Formats: sequence, structure tokens, C-alpha cells
Amino acid sequence: MNPRSPLEGCGVIEGPGGLLLRDLSLARREGVRGAGAREWLLSQGHALPDAPNQIVASGESGFVMSLSHREFWLLQPASEASSGRPASEAIAAGVWPLYCQHSHAWLQLAGEPRAEVMAKLCGVDLSDADFPLGSVAQTQAARVSVIVAAHQSDDGQSVFSIFVDQSLARYVWEATEDAMGEWLE
Repeated sequence: MNPRSPLEGCGVIEGPGGLLLRDLSLARREGVRGAGAREWLLSQGHALPDAPNQIVASGESGFVMSLSHREFWLLQPASEASSGRPASEAIAAGVWPLYCQHSHAWLQLAGEPRAEVMAKLCGVDLSDADFPLGSVAQTQAARVSVIVAAHQSDDGQSVFSIFVDQSLARYVWEATEDAMGEWLE
């Protein structure tokens, strides 16, 4: 069974200033949680954020995002999603798999006006001054719970990765497209 994106058919939206909204839902992401998650990830050679709600580059084309002291997502935007089901038992003592590949859609917003676009959707100030690269916010956008991570894409461009429950992905996509409207005219 091949994985499918909840945003299938949405394509890419581009505007001036490098403004770009794209669907990365078919990119690889997995995670772990539990009391031993941090130590286990370190033993696997991953770079880890110093504190929760941060994201750091780890490996050649990936990131580790920390959502708490015990929950970490491994993001690989350049790799395809796995079609297999994640393990349902502990990976190691105190380390359990997360199902973020199957639960969350992944949108990526790039471009100079990305913080202004998000200001129309989200009450958190995501400007570079208050939300620098490496920051993660567990918040709401368009009245929907989302995770927003500020990092650099493979080509060095500053982006927001937005993770949202798959059942609400199309709604958040459309709300973001509408918020981009003044730059798309």
C-alpha cells in the first residue's frame, strides 16, 4: 500500500518574494517518546535540541524536533515516507514509537512574507525577531491545533514547517492559501 497525502491534488502555491506553500506529507517523519527517548536518540547518533520546542539539523538531510523532554520527531524532507506500519511495541527500554507519519500532514511555507501570512492565521508572533530559526510552537492556526517549526530548507531558505492532523489538512491549506492572497494578486 502506497502512502497518500491528505492534500493530494493541491499542488504548490507560489507568489512573489519566494512565497511558496507546498505539501511535504509524503516526506519521511517518525518519532519516539518515553523516559529513555533522549538517551536512545543520542546513542543512534542524532543531534538533539537543548530544550523542548526546538528543532535542530541532524544528519545529512534531516531534523530532530523536540516537543517535550520525552517526545521527539525525526523529520527527513528529502526522503520518501515509509509505507509500512510503525512498530507497536517498545523500541528500547522506556522508548516508544510515535505515529506522526500517519497522523499529521506536513505543509511547508517559505518566502520573505511567511511571518506576515501566518500572522493572519495564528496569534503567536512568528517574526524572525521573536521566533528565530530553531524555534517550535505548539499553537493554533485558523483555530486548529498545529505545530510550527522555523528552520532552513535543504537549499538554505528559511521556512516554516506546519504539522496538522491529517483530517484538518485541507482546511489549513485553504486557510493558508487565503492568507497568502494579498501577495498572490
